[in-house]
Amino acid sequence: MPRSPTPRANFRPVPYSGPERRVADRRQAPIIEVRPTYAYVDAGAMVHNLRTVQAAVGPRCRVLAVVKADGYGHGAIEAARTFVDAGAWGCAVSLVEEGVELRQAEIRAPVLVLGGVHPGSEDVIVHRSLTPVVWAREHLQLLSAAVRRSGAPPLPIHLKIDTGMSRLGALPGQLPEFLDWLEGDDGQHVRLEGVMTHFACADEPDDVTSPRQLESFRDSLAVLASRGFHPPIRHVCNSAGLVRLPHAHFDMVRPGVAIYGAASSREVELPGLKMAMSVHSRILGIRELPAGARVSYGHRMELNRPSRLGIVPVGYADGYPRRMSGQAQVLVRGHRCRVVGNITMDVSMIDVTDLPDAREGERVTLLGPQGRDRIDAYELARWADVIPYEILCGISKRVPRRG
Repeated sequence: MPRSPTPRANFRPVPYSGPERRVADRRQAPIIEVRPTYAYVDAGAMVHNLRTVQAAVGPRCRVLAVVKADGYGHGAIEAARTFVDAGAWGCAVSLVEEGVELRQAEIRAPVLVLGGVHPGSEDVIVHRSLTPVVWAREHLQLLSAAVRRSGAPPLPIHLKIDTGMSRLGALPGQLPEFLDWLEGDDGQHVRLEGVMTHFACADEPDDVTSPRQLESFRDSLAVLASRGFHPPIRHVCNSAGLVRLPHAHFDMVRPGVAIYGAASSREVELPGLKMAMSVHSRILGIRELPAGARVSYGHRMELNRPSRLGIVPVGYADGYPRRMSGQAQVLVRGHRCRVVGNITMDVSMIDVTDLPDAREGERVTLLGPQGRDRIDAYELARWADVIPYEILCGISKRVPRRG
């Protein structure tokens, strides 16, 4: 799955065309790679994960592949192409800018913009044939005006209902005025294609909130039906929801982290997934240090034996969190080696004392399999005290993606 190693590093201005300023084309020639640190993205694993989701929800349920946040760090364009080619109904992004990026890459499947309609974005949404998620009359007014200006056909929209997330969406009590506006428009400018909500606690082991949210969502659907609105696509489930709440699959599910091979925790992981990303580097050099030597910034680590430390060109600027210092491990020759001292911006130190033959140039795996062992996103998340999402999304753009 080839991609430019630093997606936005080769930006050059292009002539203005259409209502939005264009962003850089990620398919430009890559810059020279020298540092041996890279992330490998396995397109085959992503296809496998999509197929696993499809098998779990059945043939009548669409799959909307979430590719926001640069495809959870895997590369949005490449991920979107992979998922659409493998049978996803469409893709979901958070930002209009992310949707434009997919359209510029000639991805023609439906692209759902989850983040709403910001004033000034409405013409871009219409021009790029994006499908906005809406929840306010103001959204409808902006979009209908943009459709009138462009002469475009009615724009499909998805209504979001806030059933308990208390973040984005129309509250159930606000539905009548929203539906009043739609009745007045009578499908001339916008078309209610979908209705959705979002679980707040689907990945919590003692979740008692999701059933209440589902009840509220079904009540809202009844309100829509009583007014003559029967949107063909109803969707609720994220990655955790589609595992724990199979009765809530409705017409479509919205897996994010699952299609990249992980979950918020092992307890809500869909069985059979394959991790799509691995991160590797090489030892740049070996330091022979005596017992009592202190390592890295702050001298918080004191060696308790004569040690051989490997210098690895990976740090927190690459998305290898500093707070894992003193806990993280890497794989060298299939063996686990501790990260010692504070992880710095560009470099980490690993203890290879128990691998006396380890030399400069040895392959180091920070995430993924090597030999008979593997380090997965759950381990990194535990060491960093975050969730796996943050690990995957946090791998920075200066780490080249290969496939």
